[in-house]
Amino acid sequence: MKKSITLIALLVSLCCLTFTACSSDDDSSSKSETLTGTYKIYLDGVLFLEGTHAEVGLIKDDQGNYVNTITMGTDTEAVIVVSGFPTTIGDVANMVYDGDPGVNILTEQNIYDTRSGTFTRTSASKISFDGTCTDWPNLQSYTITGYVESEAWEVIN
Repeated sequence: MKKSITLIALLVSLCCLTFTACSSDDDSSSKSETLTGTYKIYLDGVLFLEGTHAEVGLIKDDQGNYVNTITMGTDTEAVIVVSGFPTTIGDVANMVYDGDPGVNILTEQNIYDTRSGTFTRTSASKISFDGTCTDWPNLQSYTITGYVESEAWEVIN
């Protein structure tokens, strides 16, 4: 039962982040163009997901500042939520057991939630990660490596 509640909570969180990040913003200083990016994600060393021109969603807090959580997706293939990544080039952050900070991936069939590992801010526009993740609902563990890249990261400090 606890696993079902955790899964439902994660699904609701991912959906909320996705819809919040993709909603329109009345702020006149917001960018008018659609922000895009690229990503590559490997599970156990095998290419799992790859995308170019993926739409990127940024989230603002109550004060109008961007938080270091993004959503990225291409059509209906997958939604990737990356949270708690380093904001300074060269810095490393640890991913934790509950996936925040971490990488969460929602595909048509499953949810992949990071359990441990690190983020590295390799450039102003690129964040790399390396660690382990769990596949829900199968509860299979994988090594996960990859990157997400977008000019959108440059506005998050």
